Amino acid sequence: MPDYDSGAPSGSSAPVAPPINRGYRGSIKDYPGADPLRDVEVLRKAMKGFGTDENAIIELLGSRSNKQRVPMVAAYKTTYGKDLIRDLKSEISGNLESWCMVLAMLKTPAQFDASELREAMKELGTDEACLIEILSSRTNAEIQEINQVFQAEYGKSLEDAISSDTSGVISVGF
Repeated sequence: MPDYDSGAPSGSSAPVAPPINRGYRGSIKDYPGADPLRDVEVLRKAMKGFGTDENAIIELLGSRSNKQRVPMVAAYKTTYGKDLIRDLKSEISGNLESWCMVLAMLKTPAQFDASELREAMKELGTDEACLIEILSSRTNAEIQEINQVFQAEYGKSLEDAISSDTSGVISVGF
């Protein structure tokens, strides 16, 4: 007769959850052998000529990690003397959703967070849920980096922007 008192088969230990790696956000891993110079050639070919091969652009950017995508901006400038983001914008401008996704993929996490926070405070009425979601899910070091990017991009500290744009409990919390 089995032993039902413990709830587990005899001789086994309690299951242990695997450790969580908190230093990695996202599901895209580094693409083996990725080369920013070769990648910008693919992007340039996808934009060159009549029509744009949006699928090739999204396929390439979607298969590279953020760490591999961000250097493409500098590699494109060095190779072609042009701004990759500006060229992509002119080629993908007909499809706003694709353009926004591509632009977001070419930013560092801190640049992306800073731009999202700016958008949340830009118009009349603050998107407080966005502020809370970003700032409550980042480490102190990440928030400091976001603040540095925010200051450089928008000429104002993140704290000042939040204080001037929010009121009540939200401004007190920040």
